Parts: sequence; structure tokens; C-alpha cells
Amino acid sequence: MNPTWSLRNHTFGLLFTLALFALLLAGCEPASIPEAATSTPAPATTQAAGATAATATPRANTGNAAPAVPAQAAQPSVQTSEPIPAADATAPSQLSIPAIDLEVPVMAMGWQVTEVAGNRTTVWVLPEDALGWHPNSVGAGAAGNLVISGHQLLGAGLLASVALGEVAVGQEILITDAEGKVFVYQVSEISEPIAISEELANEESVAAAWTAQSGDARLTLITGWPDFSSTHRIFVTALFVGVQP
Repeated sequence: MNPTWSLRNHTFGLLFTLALFALLLAGCEPASIPEAATSTPAPATTQAAGATAATATPRANTGNAAPAVPAQAAQPSVQTSEPIPAADATAPSQLSIPAIDLEVPVMAMGWQVTEVAGNRTTVWVLPEDALGWHPNSVGAGAAGNLVISGHQLLGAGLLASVALGEVAVGQEILITDAEGKVFVYQVSEISEPIAISEELANEESVAAAWTAQSGDARLTLITGWPDFSSTHRIFVTALFVGVQP
């Protein structure tokens, strides 16, 4: 064999082996990682993840919160109605004026025979610890004039607020009857203090003008004036409005 050819064949074989080994190494080299895989996710992916997180986040203070209760409409303080027939009305048992926090009992008055200015007559016996209902007037909530009197000085002085000017036009007066039904009246007029006349006939005529029965439904309160004496009378008129629900 030619030595030169043998050397060439040997060299060629060695180069072929080296080239094959290089190819094998190239085939086993790991592929490079794209930059996109290690960078921040695309905006669309970020928004989707944010939406999922927001949905999964519980709302604050809902763990012990009571279920919502639908709001209810306010109930009216007065239910408009017609006054009841006088024959169906019962005696008043309580009077209250919410605006001045007054709440007092009412009872039927009696009367007694006495002598006034030399004249024999009958007078009402006014209770000292309650207001007095005139039983010859109408009952609570009835058509006509419901008349109630009270002391402003003697006893508990339950109508001192009238003498002191605390009762005003527009205020509501609530009258509760013997059955617990509440009738609403609204103050429409308050007289100036009227001096008590020495003549019985004059005083009776003044009182009669305020306590006379009428075609409408009204309440008349009578008391003395001022709060430290009883030289005058005051009359309060309140018109019937309706029934308290």
C-alpha cells in the first residue's frame, strides 16, 4: 500500500470523526429561551388576571353585616276622618299636647250649689289632679264642642302652660277616649286674658260664648290667668282634624 494514500485516508477519517462529533454536540445543545417568556406578561394577560383577582376579593365588612331591610314609608301622624256622632262618643280620659310634652288625665266633673255675688247658682267642681270634662258637652271626637277646664294655679296646676303662653296656634292637642282611641285637634284660636266679672250674669255670658255647641267638631280649653293668680280666664279653641292611626 502506498504510504501517502494511507496517510490521506487516515487524515480523512479523523476529520470525518471530528465533524460527526461536532454535529452530535450541536444536536444535543439546549435551545435558547426566548426573551418574551421571561418578560412581563402582555397587557391583555395582565388585565385578565386583574379582573379575576378583583372578582375573588371579598367585599369589606360583609362577614357580619345584617341583610338589608327595605325602607318603609313613614306613617302619617293623623288619619283624616269625619267626627263621630255625638251619641256614639265616649268621655275623654286623657289630654296631651306633644309640642310642650304635656300629658294629663281627664275626668268628668260634678257640680255643686253655691252662692255667687248674692245669687244662688250651681258651679262646676273642678278636680285638682286632673282636667275636668264638662259632661253637658260632647264626648271625644264628636261633632259639637268638647269642653274641658283645668286649674293653672291650684292643685297640680295642670294648665299652667296655657297661662304661661306655651300653647300656640297650630299645635296639636290629642284627646284619648275611654276606649283608647286618640282624636287629634289643632289649636286655631287663643283668647286674650278676659277679666273675671263681679257680675255673675256677665261672666256666664262670656263663658257661654266660648262653650256653646256648634255645628263643627271642636275642643275648648278653659283655665285661669295669670299663673300666680286667677283674675282672668283664657279660652283655647282647637278644631277637629282626624284620628291618630
